[in-house]
Amino acid sequence: MNISYLLVRERVSWICSFVSGSLRGKTEMNLPNFPDIDLFSAGINALNGVLVARNPSHNRGYAVVGLLIMGFFGGIGGGVSRDVLLNDIPSPLKDPAYLLVCVLAGFLGLAIYRYAQSREERFRTRTLAFFKSFTLPWFAILGAHKALEHDLGIFTAIVIGLIATTAGGVFIDLFSGVTPEIVRPSEHIVTTAVLASTVYTVLAVRELKSLSFFPVTLIAVLVSFVFRVFAVRDHWPQIVPFVAPAAGPGAHV
Repeated sequence: MNISYLLVRERVSWICSFVSGSLRGKTEMNLPNFPDIDLFSAGINALNGVLVARNPSHNRGYAVVGLLIMGFFGGIGGGVSRDVLLNDIPSPLKDPAYLLVCVLAGFLGLAIYRYAQSREERFRTRTLAFFKSFTLPWFAILGAHKALEHDLGIFTAIVIGLIATTAGGVFIDLFSGVTPEIVRPSEHIVTTAVLASTVYTVLAVRELKSLSFFPVTLIAVLVSFVFRVFAVRDHWPQIVPFVAPAAGPGAHV
């Protein structure tokens, strides 16, 4: 048999085994429990959820309690989806602190929006974009973190991070009758989530095994945060198909 063929096959087999997580010894980084970081992520996502639900594009005349409910599900949606996929009992079902943190963050979100509402439209838009850019990386990193704890490999860690990041926002969008932002151009939500998950996972598995959880986390947050701030501010383009004729119930023949 050709020697070059054997070498290529061996190399491909090694890459596949690495991606699927068979190199588990390298994922045994110092991965601590992160209840405080998880609570923090739920809180800031609840705050962002209230800001999104209060935004004119999503607001359907919600009462205060309705906005707090939207914020709560926006806050825990990513974590619950992550835990269900990993066959864990969702943390919000075990700890009532999640409800308290999300409600308090929701009230803070209402206060922030009330202040922003008194300013010009550009200020409100920038405020919402800033909070969304800051909240996006956290659930992506925590999702990847938990996947590594379950020895699921790099690819799965990135996918879990992506799902954990977008689940809460998709719930708010669908509940408000709005096309989810993850499929709309110029938002870069999926790209940011994949970037945060990838940076954290690669650093944790390959390069920074000796470092603790927090430096790796802060690097991933900073990289993805800066990316999305510039992408949204400068309207970085995304791949969009050529415009096709309208189709469906509202199409004009």
